Amino acid sequence: MAKRKEKDPEAVAVGRRLKLARTMRKMTQEKLAEAADTSVQFLSQLENGEQTMTMIKFGRLATALRVSSDYLLFGRQGINDRAALAAEFMAGLAPIQRELLTQTMLDMGAMLEAVRPENEEYER
Repeated sequence: MAKRKEKDPEAVAVGRRLKLARTMRKMTQEKLAEAADTSVQFLSQLENGEQTMTMIKFGRLATALRVSSDYLLFGRQGINDRAALAAEFMAGLAPIQRELLTQTMLDMGAMLEAVRPENEEYER
């Protein structure tokens, strides 16, 4: 019986972020594969951490998903990337869901501000 090859933890992490970005953008694997000029099978293998990619494919996927390479590789996002993802996510919600989420965020912000020690500023 052949021993199953272990997945590279970094490839698994990149695959998870790739899938998250795709689902946040409400893209199917088919749409992303077409936009990045690759196959659905290859994309599925990437998302499952079973495959790695060339820099060319990496660039095409990041461009098609409108995310930074830092996000795909390391999970780091710039403020504009986060804001864009949040805005797109909220745009896909029903109006009542958007209102509830907005109110929840405002309430959380007020609670955080209320417990912030004096003379301490949050890093933005």
